[in-house]
Amino acid sequence: MIDLDELAQAASCLEPLPVSITRLAVMVCSDTPPDLTVVTDVVQYDQALTASLLRAANSSWSASRTETTNVKDAVIRLGTSTVFSIALSAKVKSRFTRDIPEYGLAEGDLWNHSVAASLAAELLLKHSRQRLPPETITAALLHDVGKLVMCRFLSEELLKALAVAHDNGGLTRMQAEYELLGVHHAELGGLIAQIWSLPDSLVRGICYHHSPALGVESICYGVYLSDVIANVVAGHREDNADVETFAHAMAELGLSAADFDEICTVVEGRFAEVLARFEV
Repeated sequence: MIDLDELAQAASCLEPLPVSITRLAVMVCSDTPPDLTVVTDVVQYDQALTASLLRAANSSWSASRTETTNVKDAVIRLGTSTVFSIALSAKVKSRFTRDIPEYGLAEGDLWNHSVAASLAAELLLKHSRQRLPPETITAALLHDVGKLVMCRFLSEELLKALAVAHDNGGLTRMQAEYELLGVHHAELGGLIAQIWSLPDSLVRGICYHHSPALGVESICYGVYLSDVIANVVAGHREDNADVETFAHAMAELGLSAADFDEICTVVEGRFAEVLARFEV
């Protein structure tokens, strides 16, 4: 078992997010439409972020025939949820691009998987018959943030025990983590989101991305399916999707097999372009 107090302490020692990012998070997750002027003011004095937003707004993915030349127009074209994800990526990308051998992740693997999941979430918002909140995109981007801390506590002995539980015990990687360690990376990710003062909906989307029925809310199902789609498209397959959980998530969001296949195809085709969106 891992010392949970030490784990929580390590999570609390992560560099906090800037106030501007938490302000954006609150606006994106609010029930009332965010004030575009305030959103613009938050990001327009960051030159690198401004360049990223303009690049994204003028990409073929935005499907616009006219060029966007200022931050306000970029915010309107992209939507505040996408703007928030791009802004957040500037603060977390360096952590997500390093290798995490404890999870079999080479340099860049976790970031690629996270971006693929965020793109999948963006598409799920359009296809879902159940309303998905816009912050689903950001929750999908951050869903594996718990691995950044969990990996520090996975000794060689624990890794061997997890492998045995997975390979011989029939447990998924997450189930093995919970059985042997007392906590799994999704729960830890939710704790990190809390420490970063992110809104509760984002916390729940991250915490329950492997067990959406426990989270109940649509964002949990959205992040779960985003993770599954990213696994299909960008690799990083910890386990095959549980058939029952997958079917339940699809039903909750009113998605057909054709919807799922279409989203996978679009994510695969657009992945490189959307990856460039996050170059800050």
